[in-house]
Amino acid sequence: MAVIQRTRIAMQLEFNIAVAAVAMIAAFLIDWPRALAGLVLGAVCRFLPYGTILIPLGVVLVSAIAEFLYPWFGRTTEPHFWDFFVGLFAVAGTASGLYVTIRNLKDRL
Repeated sequence: MAVIQRTRIAMQLEFNIAVAAVAMIAAFLIDWPRALAGLVLGAVCRFLPYGTILIPLGVVLVSAIAEFLYPWFGRTTEPHFWDFFVGLFAVAGTASGLYVTIRNLKDRL
């Protein structure tokens, strides 16, 4: 019975890692600068005591900051609300994916 339980836990972990990897790849394809910022956010929040609270706040902040910086770099002509929501997916896909993957691997080891 214990072997079946361990196998089930291992399969769940591998499935979660696969879902996180797909979300990260999709985020990089959609908007790679924000996805890269999301990776940094997820890595930093992993070592903070309230990471699960800081991830959503950081996602909104990074997406908003990037939306106002993109016209300055010439990536877009002006800030747009729809691009902000796309940026939310890009940042959240990488930040939460990395955060959850590290947490699951740490719990398993």
